Amino acid sequence: MKRALVLLMLLVSARAWAHKPSDAHLRLAVDGALVSGRLDVAIRDLDGALGLDADGNGQITWGEAQAATPQISAYLMNRLAIETERGQACPILLGTAALADLSDGAYWAVPVHASCPSAPHELSVTYRLLFDVDSLHRGLLHVEGQTAIARDATPQRFALGEHGSVLAMFVREGVWHIWLGIDHILFLLCLILPAVFPRKGGRWQPAESLRGVSREVLAIVTAFTLAHSITLVISAVGLIRLPSRYVETAIALSVVAAAVNNLLRAIDARWAVAFALGLLHGFGFSSGLIDLGLPSGELVGPLLGFNVGVELGQGLIVVALLPLLYAIRRTLAYQALLWAGSGAVAVIATLWSYQRWMA
Repeated sequence: MKRALVLLMLLVSARAWAHKPSDAHLRLAVDGALVSGRLDVAIRDLDGALGLDADGNGQITWGEAQAATPQISAYLMNRLAIETERGQACPILLGTAALADLSDGAYWAVPVHASCPSAPHELSVTYRLLFDVDSLHRGLLHVEGQTAIARDATPQRFALGEHGSVLAMFVREGVWHIWLGIDHILFLLCLILPAVFPRKGGRWQPAESLRGVSREVLAIVTAFTLAHSITLVISAVGLIRLPSRYVETAIALSVVAAAVNNLLRAIDARWAVAFALGLLHGFGFSSGLIDLGLPSGELVGPLLGFNVGVELGQGLIVVALLPLLYAIRRTLAYQALLWAGSGAVAVIATLWSYQRWMA
């Protein structure tokens, strides 16, 4: 019971914005030996690293950020490096910063200039910002039409004039997105939980075969996949864009609906629930891709890879959970998981809904 309470507290205290990890954008263009671009870092992240909130009121003004310009510049310069393929350093200079208002808040936007000893054929970018503050932070590096995602201080190499495949990288990013999206995982869990304890002859009883359970879960997952793939595509290509506040709140409410349905057993056709509410989750998935800041000409490969990664991520979750649920379906532990677990998820997701709407 104590462990369950600890888990509940961790879930409640999780970030309300489950689809927006801490990130920063570095965009660079190369002209001969000159490298120029812009670095965007969230003000809230810089505050976490440097303590910008001078008066301690919980709000960071532009004046407070400007007053900390020397500290911010030193922090960025010490954690960013550019080299040529020969290991020659390209000294970096930072310009005058401005405030950029992006989808998830205010960013410190600073011009970046570097001068290499000679025109490079390959650039190596070492990005070391904020990993010591947030282990889930990522650096989104865009260099001459290529994109890389830095999750640690490993140098990222860009062959200039080449446009390699980004499919594998975005497959990994899609897997990470679903695994870090606790609301997606809870929604999927609420949908598959009752599959091992169906209603037959007006009574709820343990499923008789894993094969039958697997068929039902396959229908649920397929419906969810089809639905979120539709809205992921139309949102990512710009046909329909919804405000993040509405999307994230609606996703949290969809988790509430799935959990409450487990308690009331009002709708047995959970594949229909998965499809209807999965449309909302597709808009949430698209935010993870759009936040990468990709130009429209690069969207096809990342979109395909990201969606494949999401499917792989959720498939692995189902494969891991379904045999376990089937094995315990006749036990008190399963009943507690179904009823108490669904009730806890409903409460947590309701709190998320409030947090996201009020944010």
